[in-house]
Amino acid sequence: MAYKFPEKIFPNSINTYLQCPFKFKCQCDADIKAEFVDTPENFVGKVMHLALQDFFDISKVPVEERKNQDVGQLLRQSWARIPKSGWSKECWDAKDRAKLFGSVEQEKAFGLQSIAVLNNYISGADLSVVPLSLEDWMECKVGEFRIAGRIDRIDQDSTSAISVWDYKTGKLPFHGTMEKIIQEDLQVPIYAVIASKLFPFVEKIKSGLIYVKYSKVYTKDWTKKELEKVEKEIIAAINKAKEDEKLLPQLNKLCPWCDYINVCPLKDKVEGKRPKVDEVSW
Repeated sequence: MAYKFPEKIFPNSINTYLQCPFKFKCQCDADIKAEFVDTPENFVGKVMHLALQDFFDISKVPVEERKNQDVGQLLRQSWARIPKSGWSKECWDAKDRAKLFGSVEQEKAFGLQSIAVLNNYISGADLSVVPLSLEDWMECKVGEFRIAGRIDRIDQDSTSAISVWDYKTGKLPFHGTMEKIIQEDLQVPIYAVIASKLFPFVEKIKSGLIYVKYSKVYTKDWTKKELEKVEKEIIAAINKAKEDEKLLPQLNKLCPWCDYINVCPLKDKVEGKRPKVDEVSW
């Protein structure tokens, strides 16, 4: 493997290491990463993020026009222009999309479902917000490391408080409270740490997860003092990953859906993986 410890640490990378060191190794391996095949769900998630970015961007949709804005139009525009990767300007053309989704009809079904989900979310959202940032790439230093990520949305709540929002386009989390969610997912507190460092006026930060499909919101409030403790936990987790020379696989409940299961040394021990089925004959 062409494994190389990353120069910049992304929130999902830390989560990946804590979940399974071997998966972290695969994500940091240029050769294996290049073989990653996109999925319809990943494609749809990216497009929905772009549509929401445009919807809350006052330079594209003024606040007073949001109520009457056709979010489907925004989604269709992004759908046809989404790049194949973060480092490529080549977009998914109609032929590529049909292959990804299985057929033109299936692509249309995914698209219409996405529009319905966005309309449902927007119908209950606060349409008066004027975000400080939208889908901006942000990074800062913690200890000897640099952590970086693209934060979906940051709102200014007062002269000393902001809200850091992360859109989720998939299923609801297994846990029902933010406190339990962040025990297994450091992305929320990491984004809060980044925002606290990049916005010096902030004394209070609200971290929020928005599950768009269900219009469900989870939040947690932090003070700068509390985030100092979180920062130490983040540094400890990164140090552990950097010093781990073995990066062994760790079986967990997400193994059956892992992108790297075919190269995993424990693939034969994964329970529930792609079971053999008897297909219907009609």
